[in-house]
Amino acid sequence: MYVGPSKYRKIENLDFDSSEILRFLESKKERLDVYHRHVAVVTCHINELTSEAEQNNKFPFYFNFIVTTSNEKIVGISISPPMSRTPAIYKLNEFKTKEHFEQKFLEIFGLREQPTCQCGILKLPLKTRFIAVSGNEEFLKKELFSEKVMGVESFSFSSKVDDKILERLEKYKNGWYKICRTVITDDGINFFVIDKKLPDEFKPLFSEVIALLRKKYNFQPAKYFPITEKVLGSFNAELNLLFSQEPFTQVDKLLSDYEEVKMDLMKYFSE
Repeated sequence: MYVGPSKYRKIENLDFDSSEILRFLESKKERLDVYHRHVAVVTCHINELTSEAEQNNKFPFYFNFIVTTSNEKIVGISISPPMSRTPAIYKLNEFKTKEHFEQKFLEIFGLREQPTCQCGILKLPLKTRFIAVSGNEEFLKKELFSEKVMGVESFSFSSKVDDKILERLEKYKNGWYKICRTVITDDGINFFVIDKKLPDEFKPLFSEVIALLRKKYNFQPAKYFPITEKVLGSFNAELNLLFSQEPFTQVDKLLSDYEEVKMDLMKYFSE
C-alpha cells in the first residue's frame, strides 16, 4: 500500500532487513507499556541544507524504516525526524545493519553524500507528519483510521500531499520567499526576514517594525533555527496554508506594509 504524491511512489516496493532492529524491539518487550503500540524506527537524512542551490540538489526530508512488533515493515518520508518530536524510549546507538539502511536510502533517492542514521523505539502515533508512506496494508489502514478517530496527523498527512503540494514543500522546506528565508517543520512554515539592503544601523528599529506587523497579522513567533544570514525578524504560519489557492496572501500583506513603513521612515533619515 502506498499513500502520497506520485514522485515518491518509488518507495512502494522497497524492502529492507528488519532482523536486527526487530530483535532490539523484542528485547525491550517487558519494559514497554502497551507493547504492540511501539515500533523500532531507523531515520536517515542528509545534513541540514544551507542554501537554496543545495536544496535543489539534495533530499530535504527524512526517510524512515519502521518495524512493528509483528514485523510489519513500513517506509515513509517525514517532514521532521520522529525522534526530534518525541525522544526515543530506547536508542540503538551502534547497529550492525546501519550500512544496509544507508545504502537503501542512497539508492532509492540517487544520492551520494553519506547520510546520518539513528535508531530508536517510539510509541504510535508518531509525532511528525509524513508526506509519503508505504508498507503493510493492514497496518497502514488501521493507523490511518486510528489517526482520523483521534484527530491527529502523522501517516494520514500523506493522503493530502499531491505533486503540487509536494512542490511547495520542497521549495519552502529550506528556501526563500521574497526577502524571507523559509524553514518548514511540523510546527508550520517559519519565515525569517532578511533585508540585505537595509543598513545595519537601522536594523534594531526595523526589527521592532517586523514585531509589530507580526502581531497585526496574528502570526506566532518563528521557532529557532540556525540561520547564517542576519535575521531582522521572524514569524510562523500554519502548515495548512500550503493547501490554499494563494498560500501566502497574509505574508504578502505583511511584507508590503514593511516596505511601505521603511520607505516612509527612511525619508527622514535621508534628509
